[in-house]
Amino acid sequence: MIITTAGRVTPQLIQYAQRLSVNYQIPYIKRNGYSIQKLKDYYQEDVIVAGKDRLFISSLNKKTSLFFHPNLAMVRAKRLLRTEEDPFVTTAKLEKGMSVLDCTVGLASDSIIASMAVGSNGSVTGLEGSKAIYIITNEGLKTCNSSNDILDTAMRRIKVKHIPYLEYLNQLESNVYDVVYFDPMFQEAINTSDGFNPIRTHALENNLIVEALEEAKRVARKRVVLKDHWKSDRFNRYGFTQIKRKTSLFHYGVIELY
Repeated sequence: MIITTAGRVTPQLIQYAQRLSVNYQIPYIKRNGYSIQKLKDYYQEDVIVAGKDRLFISSLNKKTSLFFHPNLAMVRAKRLLRTEEDPFVTTAKLEKGMSVLDCTVGLASDSIIASMAVGSNGSVTGLEGSKAIYIITNEGLKTCNSSNDILDTAMRRIKVKHIPYLEYLNQLESNVYDVVYFDPMFQEAINTSDGFNPIRTHALENNLIVEALEEAKRVARKRVVLKDHWKSDRFNRYGFTQIKRKTSLFHYGVIELY
């Protein structure tokens, strides 16, 4: 990857892009009036663009862009604030003060809801193996302004790490998180989920493996939760109790540990 600024360059944008370049160890390239496509053609790299209102990634071989947007989380957050049920919170049995490890954080929609559910005395850590998604999500959680103070505070509390989940799980002592959560790329495509197409470009589509789940069960005090397509065989294969939802194309599965 390389990083540059939006077309309308300001000293502030240059400073921002240069800071990101240092923080994430990505080469900074002056825009110099070149189009993003020309930069991609010349450098043959994905391009991170620091704009006034958002940070986004323009993929080398795709015309799609990836940026942080808590839109779905905002809808779910409003339901939580109205004390309505959220299927993830219910399945994971999240309560104030609990700790959650989201092994596949992506754009952090579930982590944001988890952070709201566990509150200021709880904790949420998100892991992301793709550096591109990690940068977009880590920066987005720090800077996004949703105009909802409770949601913004929940986002700021989340800690995101750029590391494959198996590597991180192997480093942990036993029983350090209440809940360990997996939301891998679905084995079955959901044709209506166009919003997932940009993230699929950058995601590391590693299947769950027995070793990772065994580590997750060692690390979790209470339960391991899986989100997957309703047709997925991973529920049965790995011993999850599938929580079926008639109106949803994805289901949750849970392994209780006590």
